[in-house]
Amino acid sequence: MRQPKTESPRWSCLRAALEVGVPAAVHKSRECLTTFFRVVLVLTLSGSLMADAQPDQGTPLKNLSLEELGNVEVTSVTKEPDEVWHTPAAIYVITAEQIRRSGYRSIPEILRLAPGVEVQQMDSNKWAVGIRGFGSRLSKSVLVLIDGRSLYTPLFRGVYWEMHDVFIEDIDRIEVIRGPGGTIWGSNAVNGVINIITKNAKDTQGALVAAGGGNEEQGFLDMRYGGAKGNFAYRMYGKAFTRGPEYHTDGHNFDDWRRQQFGFRSDWDITANDSLMIEGDIYNSDAGSKLNISTFSPPSIYAVEGNVGISGGDVVANWKHRFSEKSDLQVLAYYDRTNRNDLNYAESRDTFDVDLTYHRQMGRNNIILGAGAHVSPSNYTQLVSTVDFEPHDQTYSLYSGFLQDEITLVENRLSLQVGTKLENNSFSGFNWQPSARLLWTPNKQQSFWAAVTKAVRTPSRIEDNFQFNALAVPALPLYVRLIGDGNFVPEKMLGYEAGYRQFFSPRLYVDFASYYNSYDDLLSVENRAPMVETAPGPPHLVLPIYLRNGLEGETYGGEITPSVQITPWWQVKGSYSFLHLNVRRKAWSDDASSVAQTEGGSPNSVVVLQSLLNLPRNFELDLTYRYSSALKSPDLKIPSWSTGDARLGWGFHKYFDLSIVGENLLQPHHPEFAGEPGGPVLVRRSVYAMITFKR
Repeated sequence: MRQPKTESPRWSCLRAALEVGVPAAVHKSRECLTTFFRVVLVLTLSGSLMADAQPDQGTPLKNLSLEELGNVEVTSVTKEPDEVWHTPAAIYVITAEQIRRSGYRSIPEILRLAPGVEVQQMDSNKWAVGIRGFGSRLSKSVLVLIDGRSLYTPLFRGVYWEMHDVFIEDIDRIEVIRGPGGTIWGSNAVNGVINIITKNAKDTQGALVAAGGGNEEQGFLDMRYGGAKGNFAYRMYGKAFTRGPEYHTDGHNFDDWRRQQFGFRSDWDITANDSLMIEGDIYNSDAGSKLNISTFSPPSIYAVEGNVGISGGDVVANWKHRFSEKSDLQVLAYYDRTNRNDLNYAESRDTFDVDLTYHRQMGRNNIILGAGAHVSPSNYTQLVSTVDFEPHDQTYSLYSGFLQDEITLVENRLSLQVGTKLENNSFSGFNWQPSARLLWTPNKQQSFWAAVTKAVRTPSRIEDNFQFNALAVPALPLYVRLIGDGNFVPEKMLGYEAGYRQFFSPRLYVDFASYYNSYDDLLSVENRAPMVETAPGPPHLVLPIYLRNGLEGETYGGEITPSVQITPWWQVKGSYSFLHLNVRRKAWSDDASSVAQTEGGSPNSVVVLQSLLNLPRNFELDLTYRYSSALKSPDLKIPSWSTGDARLGWGFHKYFDLSIVGENLLQPHHPEFAGEPGGPVLVRRSVYAMITFKR
């Protein structure tokens, strides 16, 4: 008897779409959604061919051409403008147009577009971000700036990503340096620098309103108005959003997120040689979180769910004076106030910072020197008996100076940068961070560069005067006590880098960078003999674990970043990042966990592919594919994953745009990182729609 013909899953998916509708078919299974994404990709290719055959029906991409991208001026490497093409560092620029067409609405999501940056989402409002390894909840080895204002907190050494936001439409570009940037930016720019640069107020004139919502981005409203009078331009903005929780297998949807933020920026060309920028922000946020909290009386451990209250504000001023075409002075100053009321502690912090940068070109020497002062008093409030800093009030200070000279060895062909940063901070005293960078441009289509750089990650309060107690064995009771007692020295890195850029044709640009980094005095946790403690009662055992510098290691790898202008209406950007991380204990260390946690905490391979396509009648179709290899750390155990994002935009009126954005489309949900107690939160598939008015 003849067997009935088996219908393939793909045709089953198509039939389901015809019978019950595309949304139901897409929801039906991962195979259906994968097929749908492939069909969209085929339509993208077909659309590009049709646009190529009928050029009068489309419009060129608003995105920069490949040559213009190479000529974009960046400031993060030397604090002076220079073209990407002539930069002896692994730098990638995420442009405003690239951000708009990605559909991403938070800084960590946008950073996924940069090569060498590992972004793993922990829940709705938390991310683990790293550059070339060592990714963590607070990104301790990455320096993050917004218009030169540092987001680094010396309390827990790093960046609370949920505390910081920007008006997305006001971002001019994000400059991402992979590799050490300590010579210019100082401590904690060990593995990279992320500099978020907003637009000049003269470029944001008129009104803009964007509103939308969906299942994850449940609702948001962005409003901005800009004006100008003569040489003075300004803008004011307000934004608010509410984001829903990610997928929780236990049903504890604790991680919802709400935020309101307001701000302004003004730019004034005072004279032909003087300009002044002043900007400021205030914000308030509630970010859902979950923690395990231990108590002494009675000995117990319990999970707490609730909102972390976040508020603050900042004011930034930047004055630039040009003495001549070859000489200028820049003064950047800011004040930053942060308040964080977490589930187990509270902290308020004031930060005052001033930096001076002087630049002068003298013959073959292009000299940049600067000095800075950073003072940050804070007040810690103890909320639970098992987590404490002593003293509660402390002021962190850092004073620095740097000197860098770019020497032209062969005109328009070969140059050498040498320099160093000198710092003195209140936790570890004096540090210096020298570097040397060589750039060779044999012609206008090629450039080679190489660098050797030293960088340090200075101690923070957690390594200086911190105690954290966790109940490990309730029956005894036995507590594990993590102690930072001030005997921690800076982590050190010596980095070797080399890179190559080439325009193979006006339609193909490739950027390649490789590196080898040697690390010393990395953080370890060292066990000591248990002891009996009678106060606070009842009597209990304590196993002390001290924060020390018992690890060393190395990383090596590289990133390749091709960009292809397939047609005037279709551009494809991609990147592949490879990382190998090896860590080992020093002879005296008895750390039993940090090696596996550090080595397995970052993916070995990351792939990103972004397709930007203009279709006829003012339609845009943008697709992003993302892949991350597995995280093998014992406390993570995250399998490899891949997913896709899509955006369909339509400029249906002179002043109005409509866009529909889908994220994490290739599966209902997937894990990326573990953090909160109870296992990893799964990142779920989401869709939102947005309408934008701009005039």
